[in-house]
Amino acid sequence: MRDILASRADGFPRARQNGRVTDSSTAAADRIAARYPKRRSGTYVAALAVLVGLVGLGWLMWAAVFHANPAVSGQVQSFRVTSDTDVVVLLRVDRPDPSVQGRCTVIAQSEDHRRVGELAVDVAPGQDRIVDLTVTIRTLGKAVSASLDSCTVVP
Repeated sequence: MRDILASRADGFPRARQNGRVTDSSTAAADRIAARYPKRRSGTYVAALAVLVGLVGLGWLMWAAVFHANPAVSGQVQSFRVTSDTDVVVLLRVDRPDPSVQGRCTVIAQSEDHRRVGELAVDVAPGQDRIVDLTVTIRTLGKAVSASLDSCTVVP
């Protein structure tokens, strides 16, 4: 065993090298090529990933710009529960283009967050960009809050 292992300076044995094994025949090269196929280039995968990333970034930017400035938006300024079946809501509607007709949906909710009333409010085209409307929502039960559900353009 002493002749197979050589001793290192730190006292641990070291394996001896018995030389390099070489075979330059074509059969050996073919065997190695069959065992280890050529690496596939990741160029197509990388190009596809970049393309998907650019399309996604473009969509994100479009969505951010489009939804940042809606054609009709609204806000509940105040509400007052007048009875177990009525809620009076002061709604402020903003239209950058006053000639646009809009529709806002206002909802009333009960204490357990159930929707007990809903009213679609039409905003006719006019001269003013900001319009304040007072509406009354009829409810099926006692409401404790009122909020704006959505505002859309009416074609």
